[in-house]
Amino acid sequence: MYIISHMIDLGLLEGQKWPSPVYKNVAQLLGLCNRRVTNRDSLIELVQAVLAIPEDRIALVSISDCRDTYQVPYI
Repeated sequence: MYIISHMIDLGLLEGQKWPSPVYKNVAQLLGLCNRRVTNRDSLIELVQAVLAIPEDRIALVSISDCRDTYQVPYI
């Protein structure tokens, strides 16, 4: 389980950066202290799914939207 805020960056692929701080915040809310995220592969999968959320939706996305509409895993 990942619990420190900067650990969310381990979910980025090499050379990848956060498109905006909002994406990082959403990924932190969903991925940090999440008992289902037990290894780096699962963290990468979650972060990459968050990054796939459209920019016009990320600021107002709900947890249920993440799970049901955008198929973010481990929620």
